[in-house]
Amino acid sequence: MNFTPLQFLGNLFRGKDAYTQTRIMHANQIFNGKSPQYVSITNDEAHLYNTTAELYAVISRKAQMYSNGVFKHYKLQGGKPIEVENSPIVKLLENPNPLQSRNEWLMEELIHTSLFGNSFTYGIRPFSTSEPKIMYNLPADRMEIIPTGKIYNQYKIEEIIKEYILRNYDGTRQSYEVKDVIHSRIADPKNPILGQSPLHSLQMAISNIRGAYGYRNVLINERGAIGMLSNQAKDGDGGIPLNDKERKRIEEQYLKDYGTSSGKSKVMLTSSSLTWTPFTYPTKDLMLFEEINADFQKIIDVYGMKKELFSEDKGATFSNLLEAKRMTYQDTIIPYAEDYTYKLTQYLGLDLKGEWISLDYSHIEAMQDNEKLKAEILKMKADAYSTLSQDPSFDKNKLKELLGLI
Repeated sequence: MNFTPLQFLGNLFRGKDAYTQTRIMHANQIFNGKSPQYVSITNDEAHLYNTTAELYAVISRKAQMYSNGVFKHYKLQGGKPIEVENSPIVKLLENPNPLQSRNEWLMEELIHTSLFGNSFTYGIRPFSTSEPKIMYNLPADRMEIIPTGKIYNQYKIEEIIKEYILRNYDGTRQSYEVKDVIHSRIADPKNPILGQSPLHSLQMAISNIRGAYGYRNVLINERGAIGMLSNQAKDGDGGIPLNDKERKRIEEQYLKDYGTSSGKSKVMLTSSSLTWTPFTYPTKDLMLFEEINADFQKIIDVYGMKKELFSEDKGATFSNLLEAKRMTYQDTIIPYAEDYTYKLTQYLGLDLKGEWISLDYSHIEAMQDNEKLKAEILKMKADAYSTLSQDPSFDKNKLKELLGLI
């Protein structure tokens, strides 16, 4: 496949060991008329995700929390939202396809967006006007967007995007109509069509983590000699080298008699004049652990998570953990879910009927705790109103307004 120069604005690099170094992510293509827009060219995003523990932990935890949502179908009745019972749409979304449950499907969608900055949900409809019977997340890394070349003066998405293309592993290409695909993206200020991966902002943090792990891995598994015993005896001409017989005797005695395992001596005693030269460098002086922790925090911040949700040396208290979950749902998960279900509502045509789909997280313990607090505050306000309203000098309506009861 041939790519234009615009599709390679940044070069990638890989060291001899692909698991201890990282590739610098290529920059997304600038919107350029009718030029195809490729979500991922080399799929380095998935490679980094699968081989960087900190990145995997953050995205996977976020996806798991997102998948805890329960689909609800609502409609307006008498000006009030009423849940639609036994909704066939909810039934579809709970089991969107033969391979996935709701949780797996939602997790996959968020992982695609978190890695590639784009996700593509495709629904199979028996007829063009019917509701989909099956829904899949198309592999975002192999998606290609074909623009029409027009953008800012258009009213419909079909006037901006001509089609979506899936590049199959066997080299074939499969076309999807725009109306059949839900395209979610993380905004790229330079490209209104193609989303941008958050990994672009984490290049240095991920590279540092992988470099630190790689250095430790080499020290542990490929350290070679840890030091050298050498003769420190001297004569008038300088140092005297050990002869072959003496060197062999010392080496055999060292390997046979000394070590940290049971039955071996921990201190070496010898009549030879020897000096020890260490080859190792204290890892604590390199501050590798501190570097990893600092970069891990950057990843947590970029993905809108909280550090208390992940294992720490000192650990998190139960109350801190519960508050971290609540804040993550409130500030990160629920806004993301609202955006996706808004697109899903439009895709299913429910907005035209005054109906909508929602992901509900009220059953989550952290969110229930918040609801309990709200109920306690409301009760306190009600009690205050009940007491103060006995005083005829207070206007009851003004009092309710003051206490936030209306």
